[in-house]
Amino acid sequence: MSACRILANRQSAARSKERKIKYTGELERKVQTLQTEATTLSAQLTLLQRDTSGLTTENRELKLRLQSMEEQAKLRDALNDALREEVQRLKIAAGQAPNMNGSQFNGGLQQIPSYFSQQHQRQQQQQQMAYLGGHQAQRHHPNHHQSPSNGGQSLSGLSLDDSMDFI
Repeated sequence: MSACRILANRQSAARSKERKIKYTGELERKVQTLQTEATTLSAQLTLLQRDTSGLTTENRELKLRLQSMEEQAKLRDALNDALREEVQRLKIAAGQAPNMNGSQFNGGLQQIPSYFSQQHQRQQQQQQMAYLGGHQAQRHHPNHHQSPSNGGQSLSGLSLDDSMDFI
């Protein structure tokens, strides 16, 4: 072999060695970059998993709160219905018809004084009629008169003091 050929082979081997070293350096830099990127992505993944876990827990708690609030609303509605029925029952028991103007409570309360006043007036009128009727009966039947022994009662069985019981 000739000396030229040996020299050409050595130069080719040196260039090949430089390319190999350069390629190895590039691969090492890529590995370093990818490791840094993997570390960053791993940290981000950990943060996202923690956030996801927190949001899942918060979502579960909110669903439980919503369910609780819905149950409370149902209970409140049931209680309101029961109270409404009780008010209606009490009105019927008290002899009041349901108020049709939408104001269930105020109208009923306003009617109470006039109701008792009307009752009192009717009782007074009945007692007066009975009293007058008793005096007319005395004129027609002189035997039936008011005597002190019957406690001051008229022929109708009511005394004038009985009207005070209704006031």
